[in-house]
Amino acid sequence: MTDQDEFLKDDFLRDLIRQSPLDSPSDDFVDRVMANIQVAPEISEVNRPFYLYLKAAIPYAAIAFVLIFVLATSDLPIFNWLPGKDYFVSNMTSYFGSLFTILKNAFASKYVSWVVLISFSAGVLFFIDRLFSRRTSM
Repeated sequence: MTDQDEFLKDDFLRDLIRQSPLDSPSDDFVDRVMANIQVAPEISEVNRPFYLYLKAAIPYAAIAFVLIFVLATSDLPIFNWLPGKDYFVSNMTSYFGSLFTILKNAFASKYVSWVVLISFSAGVLFFIDRLFSRRTSM
């Protein structure tokens, strides 16, 4: 096997490395390190506020509402007491058509379009800021 001294081509460096002592920590190094270690804060369980449970239930309620709406408009025999597809096709489509016409006319105005664009951009920037600047509490 080759010796490490063979890798050093310079005689001065070889002698300097041989003569220099190995670095060792001071005598009270461990005591100073252990004294600077801080005690971790105790983690305790906190009861979640009710509104967080309510906030978590909103997507499930929305899914249930959509499912009930789809089943109610499907003309299944168990939902005979609810108006079916025929009611929605004959009556509600005209209402939706007039609603969409009103919205189209409202958004045709350049002032409304600018307000909507600025509001949408501000909302997106706000939610991105909230997403990336979450603060953890300790």
